[in-house]
Amino acid sequence: MVNIPVKFKRVAEAFDDMARDGRQRLCESSGSEHSASNESLPDLSDLVNSFLERGHDEVFNVDYDKEEDSEEDNAIDSKISESGVEEDLMSLFNNEDGDYVKVKIHAEVEKAYLELGGIGLSPMDSKRRLMALLRERGLDAGLCKSKWDKRGNCPPGVYEYIDVIVEGTRYIIDVSLASEFEIARQTDHYTSLLQLFPTVFVSEVKRLKKIIRLMCNSIRKAMKKGGIHVPPWRRLAYMQAKWLGPYRRTINEVPKALQATYSDFNTTTSIGFVASPLEISGYCREDFARRNGARKVGYLAVAFATSPMQL
Repeated sequence: MVNIPVKFKRVAEAFDDMARDGRQRLCESSGSEHSASNESLPDLSDLVNSFLERGHDEVFNVDYDKEEDSEEDNAIDSKISESGVEEDLMSLFNNEDGDYVKVKIHAEVEKAYLELGGIGLSPMDSKRRLMALLRERGLDAGLCKSKWDKRGNCPPGVYEYIDVIVEGTRYIIDVSLASEFEIARQTDHYTSLLQLFPTVFVSEVKRLKKIIRLMCNSIRKAMKKGGIHVPPWRRLAYMQAKWLGPYRRTINEVPKALQATYSDFNTTTSIGFVASPLEISGYCREDFARRNGARKVGYLAVAFATSPMQL
């Protein structure tokens, strides 16, 4: 006994899978692959120390720091006062080097960010839309997606941010950067550091690298005071991988027409064959033979039987 609806349903499901894959490719975009820039690579001393401490045969684009504090780390901690960390962060956030290109980018990002304020978008869509608005303003902006595998104690992860390239210089753009450094049981000092972060962050890669290192060192000290271990997702290796590791850059925005179509799409919609009209119980050769006096009726008759046409 042949069950026709099941066969057609399987075909319909196959088309649905193909359609979902197509939508995913449209939304993600192929983009272009980029390795970590020279500015984001770890210092030679970091690489040598990491190699000697672990005995690994590989050296990666980001630092995979050891779990425990070293004597060198403790020495650094003793030399850097809490006020000194605040001063260093303020200096890194301020435009003391007179980079007017960065000032212009920051102004454009703030304007675009305010435009998105009243639009209910997901974090991923808001970053893509922000990138598109910056391109409309004449900036070479791109949506960057970093993705890394598990390495040692560093868990795998994925992160998205925006960059703008001006005459070969790459500026990293992130909104609400402070939230990426939030931790449990924050000390008063650590909370004061997070309050220094601007809502809209624009920085060159080398400056961001210094900020990450300062904040990860402060995280370690703050959590040590609280008597808890630093989680893997707040260690230097993981934090560096977000912005300083290899990434895929795309400049495509999903068309608004497709966005509307996809938002209205639900799981009951089928692409290709529609299975539901064919789910008619008992429509097979044997049943037709009984109902039509031993008359043999094939698949074509079954198809016509579901339409208003008369045989």
